[in-house]
Amino acid sequence: MTVGEDQIIISREACPAVLLSANKNLPEILLVQKFTQHKKGSSSSITSSVSCSTPVAVRNGHASSTNGVSNDDLDVTGSPLKCPFMQAKMEPNDAPFTIVLDFCGNKKKGKINLTYIPIPSTRVGLIASKLNLTLSKLQDVDEFVPLWLVCDGKDVQKTLFMGIHRTKDTHARILITSGGPYYSMEDLPSLNHLMEQHTATGPTKRVDSSVEATYSVLASEDEIRSSSLSLTCCWKQPLTLLSSPAPDAQAIANVHVVCGDPRSPVHQMYLELSVLRGFVKGLKTGEVSWYVRENSNTVAEELEEVFTSIRDKGVRTKREEDGGCDFDMMIEGKFLNWRQNMDFTDRLWSILMRCESYQELKDSLNLVFKAVAGEEVRPQIHVRNTTQVGSVVRNLIRGRGSLPQLRDLTPLLMLIEIGYEKLKRDYINIFQAGDLVTGEQLLWFIEDRSSNNEDMVSAVDQLERLHVALQAVVALRTYLSLPWASMAHFTDQVLNQMKEEELSGAHSFSLKLDALSVHQQFDSMKEDTWEVSLHSQEGMYSKLLVCHISHRPFISLSLTAADFEDLQGGELKEEDEDDGDDKYFCAFISSITDKLLQY
Repeated sequence: MTVGEDQIIISREACPAVLLSANKNLPEILLVQKFTQHKKGSSSSITSSVSCSTPVAVRNGHASSTNGVSNDDLDVTGSPLKCPFMQAKMEPNDAPFTIVLDFCGNKKKGKINLTYIPIPSTRVGLIASKLNLTLSKLQDVDEFVPLWLVCDGKDVQKTLFMGIHRTKDTHARILITSGGPYYSMEDLPSLNHLMEQHTATGPTKRVDSSVEATYSVLASEDEIRSSSLSLTCCWKQPLTLLSSPAPDAQAIANVHVVCGDPRSPVHQMYLELSVLRGFVKGLKTGEVSWYVRENSNTVAEELEEVFTSIRDKGVRTKREEDGGCDFDMMIEGKFLNWRQNMDFTDRLWSILMRCESYQELKDSLNLVFKAVAGEEVRPQIHVRNTTQVGSVVRNLIRGRGSLPQLRDLTPLLMLIEIGYEKLKRDYINIFQAGDLVTGEQLLWFIEDRSSNNEDMVSAVDQLERLHVALQAVVALRTYLSLPWASMAHFTDQVLNQMKEEELSGAHSFSLKLDALSVHQQFDSMKEDTWEVSLHSQEGMYSKLLVCHISHRPFISLSLTAADFEDLQGGELKEEDEDDGDDKYFCAFISSITDKLLQY
């Protein structure tokens, strides 16, 4: 589209996260960029020129005109990155910039690059005015898709985006500008300075101020492979910039759980659950990934140690090799006490899960049954232990049974059954020992299952749901030291959410906290982002000023033309960044909404 002397391209796109709050959380925008034509080989040039006096609107995703211009003439939507004429070498003045969306607590991973061709700052105001005039001539449109112009940030204010949002009765103009880096808190604009800026334009009788701040408690270097925990706090009437949350602030704990994260105190349990899932999967596929032994002790030697322990003590005991000791040391107090009433079959699982082959598993089970039948060992089996192994051992002790025939899948089914029962009791014990839940709350997750393949897959899925909930609750207790009185409430919330969610690689929970319960910890935490909003309203006239402060640029403008060519080929390499925790960067969002003037 040609606007005066400037060629632009307008595309209807999903609103990027960087603009979402300024876009009033509307899902779509009309993005206006500079249109740059480059010929490549014999490819024909592509251009669409329409006089700005021709009114253009977008209804239901299609361009329309009121002056008889066809839709084809106005069809300029689409991504410039996909056009063939954008593949050729770019002129230096046409270098794009990239927007880097940097997730909270994640400094080098999980970034999203959005590459735009900016309009020169000397031209953007004129183009915006002409587009706004064109929109004003359209009739019978209650609300337009917000229009956003990409700017090059080379003006005094460092303007990055200019937005226009019209409704039937109002017109809003939004500017997103940047500032920084600031190398100390003293260099930042003061709250009084922001207040003066806000009140300098238009009538102002009252200014409402509010803050949203985020704090990284457990950072994640990779959102896909590691968990994270952050706090989001909101409060009103801040006294200074970067102040700590008020005692009455609203606080939300954002827990992102990735089960395979080795930093979790319950990671050992997840490893056992993963081994169990592998065995269950093997029932269907016929392929099992067996354990690869790293120490010199064989399964037979470990079984003999268990037999010796039973003969010497005559009771069920807990060994450090079972994983309980290290686990206890990670969490203090009663929160995750390892089960003291380990059943014989529980201990068998901890050893037999490390068999290196089907034959070793079969031989090991035979060794156990022969030792019991020959009265070499007399283990205790819980009266409620209904597993095949438990029943066989109990009958052999009483002299009522014979050695079972371990054929086909029988050894693997026996192993799966004792593994499932052991892990199920582990999870029940942990949740109930901490007075986190009642047995009734857990019933949905631990209903009795038969030993057929489909039911066992479902049973293991239920255990994984319990594990996700446990890992989330452990993170809250471990890293926030929340009082015990509140832990049962959070556990109930997490469990209820897991009943509704499909299992995936990661799960996220947002839990409301009492800010007083974590208020002392803010003294030792540094904010990731701190955003103050100043808002005033007088009739239909309203204005908003937002100052977003972070330790990394809200929007990065560092992409060069050469980088852009690499990005096209998927070869753009990320430069090492200075963590910049001692630097501050600001993004300012200023918006004025007024009654729509009729032209």
